Amino acid sequence: MRITIAPTQVITVTVPANSSLERAKEFVQSKQIWIQKHLTKMRQAKDLQKDQPELSREELNKAQDGLFARLERFSNEYNLPYRRAAFRCQKTKWGSCSSQNNISLNINIAFLPEHLQDYILLHELCHIRHMNHSGDFWVQLDQYCDGKAKAYAKELKTHRMKTRA
Repeated sequence: MRITIAPTQVITVTVPANSSLERAKEFVQSKQIWIQKHLTKMRQAKDLQKDQPELSREELNKAQDGLFARLERFSNEYNLPYRRAAFRCQKTKWGSCSSQNNISLNINIAFLPEHLQDYILLHELCHIRHMNHSGDFWVQLDQYCDGKAKAYAKELKTHRMKTRA
């Protein structure tokens, strides 16, 4: 059995075909604290988003151009060549790097402070050499972040992505 909560706060319970309605109700009842905790987090995140400005298409394009320019500069400076970069509407990740060295950046990066934007760019570039989050990955990232990689990772967790609900 599984419970999911959509950004619209609609709760969905997935139940195997061979399970009874009674068992499903018991499952949902046993997860009430988890459900309430996540609904509260979502409401708080939505309240925080009200303070975020909306960006016009022109402002978003300008942010994308700036991020891509900084990505290219870091790539050259640290000899971490990527194949292609894209700006996407991702729901859960700030960025990603594929095994083909293609980097995807979440459009929500535009709402972050510049030092966290740089952290994400460098984080994804470090995956060019380390396609995992091993100790070597963090050592390299820390070198590029002046010893603040873990602090930036922690700070990034305090920021929420703008949802489209």
